[in-house]
Amino acid sequence: MKKLSGALLALGLFVLAGCVSTGKTPQETSYTLYRDLPYGPHERNLVDLSIPNGASLGGAPEGGTILWIHGGIWMYGGKENCPVFLDGFRDRFIVASMNHRYIDETTHIDDLMEDVAAALSAIKEFALQNRKDPGKLIIMGHSSGAHLAMLYAYKHRETSPIPPAFCVDMAGPADLGDIAFLYNFKKLGWEKIFYGLAEKAAGHHIVDGDITGEGYSETGKQILAAISPLTFVSADSPPTIIVHDAADTIVPYANSAALNSVFNVYGIDHYFMASSSGIGHVLGAKTKKGGALAYNKALEAWLLRVMNEYIEKYSVQSRDSRE
Repeated sequence: MKKLSGALLALGLFVLAGCVSTGKTPQETSYTLYRDLPYGPHERNLVDLSIPNGASLGGAPEGGTILWIHGGIWMYGGKENCPVFLDGFRDRFIVASMNHRYIDETTHIDDLMEDVAAALSAIKEFALQNRKDPGKLIIMGHSSGAHLAMLYAYKHRETSPIPPAFCVDMAGPADLGDIAFLYNFKKLGWEKIFYGLAEKAAGHHIVDGDITGEGYSETGKQILAAISPLTFVSADSPPTIIVHDAADTIVPYANSAALNSVFNVYGIDHYFMASSSGIGHVLGAKTKKGGALAYNKALEAWLLRVMNEYIEKYSVQSRDSRE
């Protein structure tokens, strides 16, 4: 990973004070926003992050970091698709939204895991340069972004540059080997798309019989299990907030139900926000100016309440550690 330097910052960063790019400088700001911070050599290795204002190390009350990973079936979307509700955390947390490389014939899920780790290393380094303690990590995303957040939190928690406090999974694929996935894509007429996605995501050639219209071979199951967050859940996995609507026609609701069951078996603290309001896979999201996402208002209020409870339990640094 390229190290951050004064030259890189001078040439590569567009720095804003405040919450959104309006062309006007706000009279008062509680954080500073940095756009397009590079964390690697690829053109998509960029992250936006905001740092709470304050001079001292650990100046943010919680001293923690929130990382958002966008959705888009690992092939679309970008860091601008960040929830509006995260703005409410920017005066207390380092809040980051990252781009990752898109999967293709040579770039697979394991490579995207490297992107997440590299982004977190860059966020930590930049925070320390700005005399801020990155603290613990809240890693979250929607759809494929939630898949990456979970897979990283469960599989790579021990080597993470910023230790995970908890994970927020918003309609993420937890088990790509769930047969309901295949049936959902068949109903949408996307069966061939599913085959291509599985092959690119896993980095394995899918031969005839590995995935069929009726199910998966043992080899097919193994290929998909290797990139499924559910495979890597253990008694040491970080707490998780699961958000899923029963009317989801893309990622099977059964994925989150299975994840909930496995957490129960291991005794992992989690909260299953099981919605039956019919808001579907997008969770009622509407795109605002600049690509930001506003989710269903009732869902946002519910999620914010639970997130704040988990922040108090798992993310807030003790007063002694901040002094």
